[in-house]
Amino acid sequence: MIPVIENLPRLRLGFFPTPISDAQRLSSVLNGPRILIKREDLTGLALGGNKCRMQEFILGYAKEQGYDALVSTASSQSNTCVQAAAIARMLGMKPCFVLLKGVHNETQGNLLLHEILESDIEILDFSDMTQLGGTYVSEKLDAVADRLRSEGYKPFIFKHNLPDIAAVIAPVGWVSGADELAQQLRNSNVVADYVVLANAGGATQGGLTLGLKLLGAGCRVMGFSVLRKAPDAVAATIQHANATSKYLGLDTLVEEDDVEIHDDYVGDLYGVPDRECVDAIRLVAQTEGIFLDPVYTGRAMAGLIDSIKKGRFKRTDTVVFIHTGGTAALFAYNEEIARSR
Repeated sequence: MIPVIENLPRLRLGFFPTPISDAQRLSSVLNGPRILIKREDLTGLALGGNKCRMQEFILGYAKEQGYDALVSTASSQSNTCVQAAAIARMLGMKPCFVLLKGVHNETQGNLLLHEILESDIEILDFSDMTQLGGTYVSEKLDAVADRLRSEGYKPFIFKHNLPDIAAVIAPVGWVSGADELAQQLRNSNVVADYVVLANAGGATQGGLTLGLKLLGAGCRVMGFSVLRKAPDAVAATIQHANATSKYLGLDTLVEEDDVEIHDDYVGDLYGVPDRECVDAIRLVAQTEGIFLDPVYTGRAMAGLIDSIKKGRFKRTDTVVFIHTGGTAALFAYNEEIARSR
């Protein structure tokens, strides 16, 4: 463990370290580099996902501060919110969410899990994810918090944009995750050339990049954006990383040269899987028995596959793909995935 993290409030909820699968058949079919898949879908909380790492620190902080209700936002099929709701229930906190309608707001996938958890949910009638940090959504969250206070609760408002404390703490989970990954590779005598993952808000890649730079690891972190154009995604990732570095009291800063993000695979609309995304989901399932999700990992894998085909990697390279979870969302996207055959 990176020493400065050991003293932070943390809830031990995930099954860590998550395993790394050697995707030999996928690598062979692609005639490409060696592909390893870090199985964040197996963290064990609410059907798994990488956000468990972040939630351990965010809700660890909230619990230490005496909060007894959680208020947050994201899209309707958000894996983050489901994991937050599950943790809130485990801690005896009331989970409340203001969700964007997104592509699928039927009671399926992660919304079905919310139903089981009896989360308090309001779904807004628009789908633009860039509005999550906007005034309208922020006021909605504040209104829910005010209602909870009137009912005697002490609500923790979990927003995703800096300088909100949750956004500052979130990358800590992946600074710690970088340490875990580096130890696993070292123990297996594996030298990774690249670590590949999906990038949406930038907190995961920001924390991972900061952690690997702090450790002096030689591998390059490559993100495939699922939301923003590359310049905005890079800027957000750097901001998250450096806000967290300051929070931890570190001298290490992430700079523009440290952050590589490709936006060729964003698609027309957030949360709408294109043919390449679905093909990637099918290929990984049929070669490795691993199910990716239609919003993040399917799109990132599509980017990785296309990059391999274009010669971006040498066959002697080793690539670690971070499977960030979200598998439950597959069930909400059953029509898109089934009609692609």
